[in-house]
Amino acid sequence: MKKWLLRIVIVLLILVFIVPFLIPMPTIGADPATFADPDGRFITVNGLETYVRESGSSDGVPVLLLHGWGASTFSWRDTIPALAEAGYRVIAFDRPPYGLSTKTGDNLPLLVTDQAEFTVALMDELGIEQAVLIGHSMGGGVIANLAVQHPERVLGLGFVAAAVQIQGEEVEGGGFPPIVRAALDFAPIARWARIGVRTFVRPDAFGDLQRDAYYDPTSVTPEMLAGYATPLKVEDWDAALLRILAGPGLGGKALTAAEISAISVPVAILWGENDTWVPIAGGERLRELLPEAAWYTYPETGHLPMEEHPADFNRDLLSFVAQEVSQNES
Repeated sequence: MKKWLLRIVIVLLILVFIVPFLIPMPTIGADPATFADPDGRFITVNGLETYVRESGSSDGVPVLLLHGWGASTFSWRDTIPALAEAGYRVIAFDRPPYGLSTKTGDNLPLLVTDQAEFTVALMDELGIEQAVLIGHSMGGGVIANLAVQHPERVLGLGFVAAAVQIQGEEVEGGGFPPIVRAALDFAPIARWARIGVRTFVRPDAFGDLQRDAYYDPTSVTPEMLAGYATPLKVEDWDAALLRILAGPGLGGKALTAAEISAISVPVAILWGENDTWVPIAGGERLRELLPEAAWYTYPETGHLPMEEHPADFNRDLLSFVAQEVSQNES
């Protein structure tokens, strides 16, 4: 090997293996409690500090709201007060490592199957035996898994633009391609990636992404962008972002069509007709498997019907819970 080529190889090895560990990586970000809502608090679930927002009557039928991939309880800001005013016990929470919840740790529930088990553990911690589960996007996959594995804990299900993985029909969602995820398992590459995230990712970086989820991008206000960017200000946000992106995407074991069809509790399916993130064909497939489900669609609406048309969405959700779930529960 020529000397000049050897020198280049040595320099590259130093850059990849040594330099990233010479760059200081102090903890960045603020205490998550700084950003907590008036109705928010932190509880420990499976050893993980978990942010929970709870409103409404403590004696009301429990309704759990599960956000989508990369989101937080902020997604339910218009839904929580409507359910609480109607007398329900409303709980929205940030599934670690999302939102204000714990960002690091070896036991983060990254797979939807793990998140389903985590949700059951959270219900146990809150003293909730049964609940109505409303899941948006990836949260819909979580509640589907929970209903199959723990049907005794479920009073009803609301699938909102739900990313439910069905065996033989899986769609990869979220995160980096597998080859990139594999590279990020290599410590020096992971270190460089975290340096890159700290250097180039800013709270306003997801503005275009957020607008893309809406049918009318001009309706996305600066306040909404700021709300979704809040987790990027929390301590160890960069580590969490990498774990999410380097994670398995939708992940977990896909459910069989038979398992979904066997769900016997009341179900509502709510979908934006112009959703480009999880197209309405996914809702129609769920409707085929659950023909008794209540079916609500919203014209000129993208991936976030509870935000794009909150009045219509809340009307339909409240109607479903009152007419189907509450009567069945009593």
